[in-house]
Amino acid sequence: MTSNPTDLPRESPRTILFQFVVFPLGVVMIGVAVFLLFGKLASNEQSIPDYLNDIRSGSSHRKFQAAYELSKSIKRGEAKRYPNLVEQVVDVYRASKNDDPRIRQYLILVLGKLGDARATPVLVDALHDPVVENRIYALIALGELGDRADLPAVVAATKDDEKDVRKTAIYALGEIGDRRAVPFLEEALNDQIADIRFNAALALSRFGDVHAAPVLRAMLDRPTLDRVQGMRPDQKEEAMLAAIPAYVKIAGRNSTPELQSLAMSDPSMRVRASAKEALANLR
Repeated sequence: MTSNPTDLPRESPRTILFQFVVFPLGVVMIGVAVFLLFGKLASNEQSIPDYLNDIRSGSSHRKFQAAYELSKSIKRGEAKRYPNLVEQVVDVYRASKNDDPRIRQYLILVLGKLGDARATPVLVDALHDPVVENRIYALIALGELGDRADLPAVVAATKDDEKDVRKTAIYALGEIGDRRAVPFLEEALNDQIADIRFNAALALSRFGDVHAAPVLRAMLDRPTLDRVQGMRPDQKEEAMLAAIPAYVKIAGRNSTPELQSLAMSDPSMRVRASAKEALANLR
């Protein structure tokens, strides 16, 4: 099946964010669907400096393609050849203010993948960007950097007017792993937005915080998930798969009744298998 290059992606970053934030291990970087619409690029013929030059001076279409290819190069580990790359990406990011916001989103994620604290000021500044998605990806990048000095800025983002920014901030707090975030995560357990509560509980499980147990238990209950407006069947399954190990970490052997119920009767084969594995590990 061929695609029309003028088509737009079926889902925006914010639409798919629930899965990205709660379950980051199974999600690729933004825009893969968009890239597929462009067709395969001749990326093997270009280097990271080539992509940076294209982002600086290429056409709007080429800038977007180059930003995506740059992100792929970083994932392949090619950044090791360029010790001062973070400074160059920061410069390109700052110069891209008037470009397609998606270009900046790729560059933000590249800065997170580079793992260099010199990117921190730019990422913290991006938390005030008027484009919501830019704030979201800045939080994801700050979570990847894991710099505890960023904690105050990320905590402030938990009060953002946009719920998608708030839940990404909760996720980032879990990634940073600083115990000073625990009170803010515990507060988020009572948020009216279900996936904010879910992200908070998963983050708190990393600290072994028993306050997360009720929310994690609710994530294992299909009738409860059925009441979450707009939650797709695949998202419910992923929520349960994420909650099983987190709940076991908090509740230990007390998680046995819920696990046994899931192992015996849940409609998802993946959930049943995960519950059985968790039960076996408890023995």
